[in-house]
Order: sequence, then C-alpha cells, then structure tokens
Amino acid sequence: MNQPISERVRWNTADLELFPDNGNRYEIIDGELFVTRAPHWNHQKTCVRISTFLDNCSQTTGLGEVVTAPGIIFWR
Repeated sequence: MNQPISERVRWNTADLELFPDNGNRYEIIDGELFVTRAPHWNHQKTCVRISTFLDNCSQTTGLGEVVTAPGIIFWR
C-alpha cells in the first residue's frame, strides 16, 4: 500500500553546517536546498570588474559600500 508523502523536508540555515567544503555551493531558499557548482573563473573575473567599478563610484560619491561576497542569510 502506497502512502502519500505528507511532509516535505524543509532545510534551514543550521543544515548548511552539515555539508562538505567540496567546491559546491549549497543554498537554502524558502526551505528548499539548491546545490550548484562553483562559478567559472570568467564569472569571478566579471564580478571583480563590476565590483571595482562600483567601488570607484562609491569612493567618489561617498554613497554606498561594495561587498563582493556578503554571504547573506535571511530569516524570519
């Protein structure tokens, strides 16, 4: 007899500590786990160029602050 799955696994930020440091990106969005490969070096290079441009603008105007990898965690 098949029983329907009534409860879905809901991941939380504490679960992130359980995953290995193996080059994959582990993200939890609305309780769902997403696993992706680390970005390609072209992506990283592009991020540095954009960040440098934005930081130069910020330094000139005194507005804002640039952070390249904030590691943002939102919770309720």
